[in-house]
Amino acid sequence: MLFGAEFSLMFLSLSVLSIGFLGFGFMFIVGPNQFGRWDWEAPLFMLVGNLLISLPWGLYMHFLGNKAVKEMPPVRLNRQRREVAMPRWTEGKEFSLPFWNVNAGLIAYIVIAFSIAAIFAPFNLKGESPEYVQKLVTIFVTVLIIEVVVVGTYLFFALRLKKKHDPKLVYEIYPWEKLVAYIETKQNIGPSLMATHTVLTLAIPKPDDPESALAAASINVGHETAGLAQWECIRQFMESGPEACPDPKEDETLAHYKAKCRRARKEMSLLPWLGKKVGDWFFQRYLAHIITERRIKTLALKSLPEELKTWSEPLPKEQWAKPSEALQSLNQQLTRAYDRGLKFAQMGPVSEWQAGREEKKQQKRGRGRFRA
Repeated sequence: MLFGAEFSLMFLSLSVLSIGFLGFGFMFIVGPNQFGRWDWEAPLFMLVGNLLISLPWGLYMHFLGNKAVKEMPPVRLNRQRREVAMPRWTEGKEFSLPFWNVNAGLIAYIVIAFSIAAIFAPFNLKGESPEYVQKLVTIFVTVLIIEVVVVGTYLFFALRLKKKHDPKLVYEIYPWEKLVAYIETKQNIGPSLMATHTVLTLAIPKPDDPESALAAASINVGHETAGLAQWECIRQFMESGPEACPDPKEDETLAHYKAKCRRARKEMSLLPWLGKKVGDWFFQRYLAHIITERRIKTLALKSLPEELKTWSEPLPKEQWAKPSEALQSLNQQLTRAYDRGLKFAQMGPVSEWQAGREEKKQQKRGRGRFRA
């Protein structure tokens, strides 16, 4: 998300550089005319060009990042209810706008951009009367208004239809003790590249088909050991509380970025530090961190259903759900195994582990009755 924010803000820096260096630079190179007046044509040309090219692309990348955040709603773990809220989208394919696709959008953008540029073209005509120039400007402005009204009206109704018919975000509430979690290593093979990545997946099985997931969420963990550590952190949070988990990292936060800049000023020499500051300005990293934190703290939560907000409300302690006896027994065994120096990966499947424990108990009870 941070990279996406930096990439969209890069167009802002490109606009400032092009207007400043190319627009005003060319104006100062040419200098004033014989009447002492500066030619503002180059700066205005660069300004209009950036409004037609850089601004739309920057906004497109910005809203694309917002869309990605809204389409990746968070998984919620409720310790007090001992439940998990897993997001999923209702079945159905995405609604396609009639008469609209990538080519249609590009054509509409080009037509409107040329109409805006055409408004300024009559002012460059030499030897024409002011009335004729004004007439051309009026015609081009009228055409632009008609185009904007037509495209705007279509998009207004089309987007409302899309919002109505698109798959809806719903949350499945599921007991924590029945949640399925697994780590999987995948290999993606392409024409010239083979990539390996490992994911930790939390899944709610379908009631009529336990081998399939009703809702699932995955996160890249890099390695199986890191995935086990991530799962153990989730498990400890649900069983023992947040105090049993490591503190959240501040990587990629605004506070971390400020601290990193202060540390760089102390540790780096002047020229490398100036190069870093130029890169920070070009990608607008300070503003990118602010946008990213806003997306995480506010935008990601706006699409949550109201029933999930009610489900997330805290409960009085006497109403907290209690873990089952079977789970408490397994947790105690796991704690004793950790105390003996064993690792989770060395213990084998929990189902076999539990079965072996019950068998040993029966054997001990049998030997006691025989002695008696």
